[in-house]
Amino acid sequence: MKKGKLVILMIGMVVSGITSANAQSKKEKIEMLTRKMDSLEKTLSVKNESLVQLQVKLAKQEGTTDAHNEEIKRLENKTDSLKEMLISKNMTIESQASKINQLNLDISGLQTQQKEWTTKNDSLTVALNSLKQKPSDTGIILNDAKPADPLKKEDPKAGNTVSGNKPNPIIKN
Repeated sequence: MKKGKLVILMIGMVVSGITSANAQSKKEKIEMLTRKMDSLEKTLSVKNESLVQLQVKLAKQEGTTDAHNEEIKRLENKTDSLKEMLISKNMTIESQASKINQLNLDISGLQTQQKEWTTKNDSLTVALNSLKQKPSDTGIILNDAKPADPLKKEDPKAGNTVSGNKPNPIIKN
């Protein structure tokens, strides 16, 4: 019996040691879990703060994006108006180029007409000169006097003005 008591006592001591070790182990586990939970709460808090900062940055970027979109729309409108103005100016240029071409054609026509008139004028001058009476044809010789031009209004030698078709007689000095 002594052996039975000793075994029971040993078993009791082992059980109490295991129980106290188990109790000690549970306490340590609770403390360790508490530390892990605190660490997780701190990490979660940091993550939440980071998330809030990211949301603030996102809101700023969305505001910037909206401002840029408005600027893009404004620039697109300005581009459209400039394109319309460019089209209008191109049409004006084409119109002016057409007018210039027409004026160049008119100038060419007028130059051709001028050449024709010059030719006609030359032929008329030749015909007029051939119709003019020469002093040798009339048989009257005037002393180095030139016949009076019926188209002239004044005789430069005599200083007399022509009245009608008959010239004033020449006065010798």
